[in-house]
Amino acid sequence: MDKTTANGGNILFDNEAVKEMYEIMQKNNKDTSGLTALINHVGSMEKFVKQAENQITDMKSQLETMKEAQDHPIRASLQNTIKTLEVKVAEIKTQIAELKNNIIEGCKNAVQSFKEKGASALDKIASFFKIKSGLQAIKLNTAVNADNCDKAVAKIESFSNEFHKSSRGFKNMARIVVGKKPIDAVKEAGKLSKAVSAPYKAQKSIQNAIGKQCDKMITALNNLEQQTEVNRNKKAEKSEKPSLLAALEANEKKSKEQFSQKSEPGKDTPKKSKNGEEL
Repeated sequence: MDKTTANGGNILFDNEAVKEMYEIMQKNNKDTSGLTALINHVGSMEKFVKQAENQITDMKSQLETMKEAQDHPIRASLQNTIKTLEVKVAEIKTQIAELKNNIIEGCKNAVQSFKEKGASALDKIASFFKIKSGLQAIKLNTAVNADNCDKAVAKIESFSNEFHKSSRGFKNMARIVVGKKPIDAVKEAGKLSKAVSAPYKAQKSIQNAIGKQCDKMITALNNLEQQTEVNRNKKAEKSEKPSLLAALEANEKKSKEQFSQKSEPGKDTPKKSKNGEEL
């Protein structure tokens, strides 16, 4: 395996079945870039999931410091959003673990098939990785999470504007009494909204990044399948050429035999009697 392409810390590269798969492919001059891409994308998803977990912690912290919302319905709404995200992120984490297991099992099956059938088994390596449905499930979860983040940000912005609008009259009256300029409610609301919304926006970005990794893995798998088809076609072409050559040689041999029979002296010459008549 080319260590320069390995994603640091990705334990899949250290798995015995995966390492054996690489060794077999390299010894049989097979391209390992497709398999490497799959494993690297899994490693990237794991890193993004860790970031998502950290962002959930930030969301909880921001909600605790949002004093203005202590007795407002938005508090319960955001708490529910955080719980939903927490459940979904945990679900994605489990799905990625299953994805890793499927890659390992795929390598094990490919290695076993190679031992039983030889190098020809490597021509259909993509078929050993049953991961497309898992990738699509992960992507669906990331889309739901990103949508929940958008809804949460919209609620935060709406609450922030309403809160500052309702309190603007009293605050501005007090400021005018002491000779200060009235408060710009929009600017003040913007500060609160920006602070509380930040982790939700970051969470959406992370979820989108995980979804993109799923797309990249599906593309890598498709490329692996296409390469498999190319290998099969090349193998078929090689097997057809000897057959065609054999047919040509057989025809040539037959023609030579026919020519040889015609050219033999006395061959097919009619016999004659002593008086010259044909017998």
